[in-house]
Amino acid sequence: MRGKHAPRSTRWPIIILVIIAVILATIIYGASSRNRTTKNQTTVSKKTSHSSISSSSVKSSSTSSSSQSSSSSDVKLKSAWNTTKNKQLSAFMSQWQTEMNQTYSGTYDGQKPDYYGISFPTALENGRLSGHIKFDNQNTTVEWSPNANSSAKNQVLAVAVGQTSSNGYNRILYLFIAQEKQPKVYVSQTTNGEDLYFTETQNTALKDGFSQIYNGN
Repeated sequence: MRGKHAPRSTRWPIIILVIIAVILATIIYGASSRNRTTKNQTTVSKKTSHSSISSSSVKSSSTSSSSQSSSSSDVKLKSAWNTTKNKQLSAFMSQWQTEMNQTYSGTYDGQKPDYYGISFPTALENGRLSGHIKFDNQNTTVEWSPNANSSAKNQVLAVAVGQTSSNGYNRILYLFIAQEKQPKVYVSQTTNGEDLYFTETQNTALKDGFSQIYNGN
């Protein structure tokens, strides 16, 4: 019949809307997924960075501890005077006195050498010789310090007394000293009352022997 039209289909607009909705949902989901992935990567990166820092801290702490331990060991090895060095001095003096054809008693052998009635190291410990010791005619303060752990300028590490004659006279006194952390051997063969007069020994073998022991490990 003329003037009449077939009714328009309403399905196509609906289909188009559904397609658009699906596309928008896909886009939104994709963006959301990318954001989650980025956040996860950032979190993993932070954790990895933190782990690396912690590992570096542990390594640094371990290295520092090892260095401190090594330094502590070096200090012990290089101790100025100890039991081992005392024994080495004893062995050296035993050989040296034989070569000199003399006899000595020494604190390094656990003895108490006597120099004309002055007993060592007692006279150094009880202050009897305070003000009575002279190095090169100058009043000198010395301190008995068998472990070299004193802050005194002149630390007496060992004492030896011998005699150059068989009649008991002509005695000779040696002080083995750490003088401002340097090995020195002072000798005395003279007294004036309680005063003892010392000079540095000129015996090269004795000086060198003591120096090698003092500076050794």
